[in-house]
Amino acid sequence: MKAKSTLHNNQTRGWWMGLRNLLRRENGKWWGTSRWWIQTLVWGVITNGILLLLLFLLPFIQATFEGVDPADLEEIPDGITAFFSLAGIAMPIGVVILVQGSIISERELGTAEWVLSKPVSRSAFVLAKLFAHSLGILITFIIIQSLIAFGLVTFSQGTPPPLLRFLTGVALLSLLLFFYLSLTLMMEVLASSRGLVLGVSLGTALGGALLVNLFPGLALITPFAFPNLIPVVVQGIALPGTPLWMPIMFTALLSIGFIAVSLWQFNRKAL
Repeated sequence: MKAKSTLHNNQTRGWWMGLRNLLRRENGKWWGTSRWWIQTLVWGVITNGILLLLLFLLPFIQATFEGVDPADLEEIPDGITAFFSLAGIAMPIGVVILVQGSIISERELGTAEWVLSKPVSRSAFVLAKLFAHSLGILITFIIIQSLIAFGLVTFSQGTPPPLLRFLTGVALLSLLLFFYLSLTLMMEVLASSRGLVLGVSLGTALGGALLVNLFPGLALITPFAFPNLIPVVVQGIALPGTPLWMPIMFTALLSIGFIAVSLWQFNRKAL
């Protein structure tokens, strides 16, 4: 009996040939497996679990236990600041770890060569992974966790945080994660080992803040300052001398550039 293929006949031609079938395949890896709820649970614990601790447990400790100096708790950030600070630091690392191996593992197993022997284009192969990961990360990392955080802060304070500023923070966080998604996919195409992919992508995520401290001008042309910038924007604090549009524009351009390099290189190099 012949194995049933998950790829169906599609008469589309051009760089998007087979994109619909490949998207169905990649989305199945997200929503047809346990990946989506595991990621939702993990990031719920990392971000909103800690937020729950800050909003409810620490005030309970202050009110219940003698000898706790209220001044010791004054430096604890408010709920929204804490959420975006945690998300801006931890989620880029999570994106890198999640996405690494997406292409290299398929090369090693031979499935990439098998898939590309079908009527699909190489560009569609890369774009399907980009679109599927973007949707999965947007929903499980950002939308669900942001809604939970918004609800927790609203319940804790009795009033919702300023919606426009909150949505601005969500948009900036989305752009930050898309940057690391596109960077990791590019490294998946360029590199031949997972170690190199992780070294460059994680090194960028972890070392970006250090580079900004050494070279402050990088804050204007990279997203490296976003983990500190997003909480400030959400609080509505003015940024004198720091035009917000510059890092946003350059981060978007860099992300598009990473995708362009991925498509160009994947179309010209042997598997």
